Amino acid sequence: MASASISHASHNAMPLRPTAVYRLHRFAIYLIALTAAASVFPRHSLAQNPDQESVEEIVANLYAGRVVIGVAKDGIVVATAENPIEPETRPPMVVPLSGERVAILLGAADWWLPSEHRELARIDSELPELPPPAGLRKSPTLGGTDGGVGAEASDIEQVAGRLHDRLTAIAGHIHSNLNFAPNEPLLVMVLVDYVQNYGAEVWVVQYPIEQEPEQGDFWQTTVLQPQYMQLWPPEKGQPRGLVEISYPPEPAGANLSALVASGDPRIAAALSASSELRDTSNSILNGDIEKLSAVSVAAFLRESLRATARPGARMIEAEINKERGIGWFIAPPEEARTPGSEQVHPSGAPSLRRPPGKPSGPGRF
Repeated sequence: MASASISHASHNAMPLRPTAVYRLHRFAIYLIALTAAASVFPRHSLAQNPDQESVEEIVANLYAGRVVIGVAKDGIVVATAENPIEPETRPPMVVPLSGERVAILLGAADWWLPSEHRELARIDSELPELPPPAGLRKSPTLGGTDGGVGAEASDIEQVAGRLHDRLTAIAGHIHSNLNFAPNEPLLVMVLVDYVQNYGAEVWVVQYPIEQEPEQGDFWQTTVLQPQYMQLWPPEKGQPRGLVEISYPPEPAGANLSALVASGDPRIAAALSASSELRDTSNSILNGDIEKLSAVSVAAFLRESLRATARPGARMIEAEINKERGIGWFIAPPEEARTPGSEQVHPSGAPSLRRPPGKPSGPGRF
């Protein structure tokens, strides 16, 4: 178990690069009180209809759990804790995209074709190398030469567009009715980065789907255009605390900030061993997180998440440091499989269809 006294994250040598300043249109998403937080999309059991022999089955493993982001004075800390809601669940995956940006994936990001005994897509492995999206220019400018607002494309849109194209290809294999609600996302991506001459920012990108029946039980699945919302920096006058996103979504009172504020005994016990941890907790609750060091924020998040996570749940903790780039307090778990590898589909993995009339949410499959 990593100690709270770790002096810094283990950093790679990837240099920082300049990024243009931008703001995209804001879309509705669930905000958790007391933080600039969002609980995004209810949990589904992901399955095709097993009775439809004429339709190829596709299944997906879920990246599920809690994501907590703290913007400190010298770095951004990103921590995730797994919620093992079903077999083959994985923690929300942190994927470095450059020296100053990471993506966190939630939902169906690992796809299998059981009939071919192979993995169709592994989004966390593929994301950094996905080709530029077809609908955007390869080298976009924002507002002409000065990098202002109102440009045709942005870095965020480039990343989101690449993932949209990949999900569109995956959707070509989905021909059963998934019974998703309108605008319900198939996958959610959180983007965390530093922007030159602007500062830290956190975006949530959702990928809703639309299905149309064609003939018999055959459905055409379309991944709609990405929907964006910026969670950091918060609006003027809003508290500057932790940013929290969860899958499956948690009640407002169950997010980490609310648990700390209410004196949750598990967290209180974890923080009692160190006055520095208690001071960090108080500063975060008072909206002074940007006055803290990334090391202090990381230690607080580690201990708090460990105290509230299920037994055996895996964690990931990264830092985007202003000087050293991306490093790890807790590195992602190693996975032997690679996209496209010929392997038998793991037992117990969910199928890609929620039965009609069966509500989503915790405990529903």
